[in-house]
Amino acid sequence: MKKHSVFIYTIIVFFSSKSISFASEIFTLPKNTAENIWWAPLGSAFIGAVSALITPLIKDVIIARWNEKRVKNDSQHEIFRNYAAPLTVSSEKLIWRFNEILVDNRHQFLLTATMPLVYNQYKRNSTLYRIASLLGWISAINLELSALPRGGSGFLTPTLQAIGRVQSVLADGPDVEMHRLEQLSSVWRLDINLLSMDQKKSLATKVEVKLYNLAGEKLKHNSEHLKKMDPEEKLTICRSMADFLCMELHRSKIEDDIVRETLSQAITAMSYREALIYRDWQDAIGEAMLQKDDESVRRFRIIGYEKFEEMLKDKSLWMTVFRDSINDINFETMDPNDFRAKQLQELAAAVSQVLISLSETKEKDLVNDSALKVANKIIKLSK
Repeated sequence: MKKHSVFIYTIIVFFSSKSISFASEIFTLPKNTAENIWWAPLGSAFIGAVSALITPLIKDVIIARWNEKRVKNDSQHEIFRNYAAPLTVSSEKLIWRFNEILVDNRHQFLLTATMPLVYNQYKRNSTLYRIASLLGWISAINLELSALPRGGSGFLTPTLQAIGRVQSVLADGPDVEMHRLEQLSSVWRLDINLLSMDQKKSLATKVEVKLYNLAGEKLKHNSEHLKKMDPEEKLTICRSMADFLCMELHRSKIEDDIVRETLSQAITAMSYREALIYRDWQDAIGEAMLQKDDESVRRFRIIGYEKFEEMLKDKSLWMTVFRDSINDINFETMDPNDFRAKQLQELAAAVSQVLISLSETKEKDLVNDSALKVANKIIKLSK
């Protein structure tokens, strides 16, 4: 780093000296030539003044900032190297569990009624522990980067991009908004095929907002919320949603008899199960998984499984959603309105990409070959 600074400063001095040399040559020109070049003294003075101003500016400001950026960049890479090993191990443990669920089709433990109950409960908690551990290491990396001067902005590697995909899958989930629009349109025989994809997405978002305005926030965390309402409440919501869709599509209102006849199908179309772990919730879970580590180059380490099981008992909203996020996902008889299955598949692909990206770095020796093969297999299954 010092060599680069010296090199740049040498260039500055070189060009400054050349400017002064050029001015000296003009002053020593033959008299008749010098008289013709009347601007030479002014040019020489100007060049000298500019050199005097620019040289300290470049030395004290530009080089200083360049050095600061270099130090920050080196620090960011150092943080990544320090956390590459635990990130790899954490990803591999998840890969093996996803291999069990998605490749080997041994997913019965996800069902809460499957025997033996105690063992299967452990397997579900163990799966959550592995997901939470990965969130913990992600939080640790973010905390380390944010502690640097001016934060860790602008630092993006393929591995960090893959990590971003993990966070996106948990927070955003599959395209449930579009699914709801298509289901409702089908129930009420409203044609949306003439809409462009952008128009469909926009309308799907509007439908989502309208539904939550009518049904309340409980629907986000309880797929049975609409189904548990009394018949009149259900009818009010369906009537309002039908009117809203007809208005947006410039269609005449649907008759009351049809709304009543399709009440059950419409409520089913609007009710779906998901487990979105929003970004702030991910941070809360990830940071709860961390404890200070004074005996390592890393500032943090992951809490043990015993502490995690205690953490699972927390009644916060994010922990409640996280705790129930994989309960009773049935891969044998897929419920089209249970989007958690698709979300789990997308999470498996995202974690697989984290491992693949790590295998393409200088720390590739950390990656287990067998786990890498499974990761590639999961990626192919997701396409």
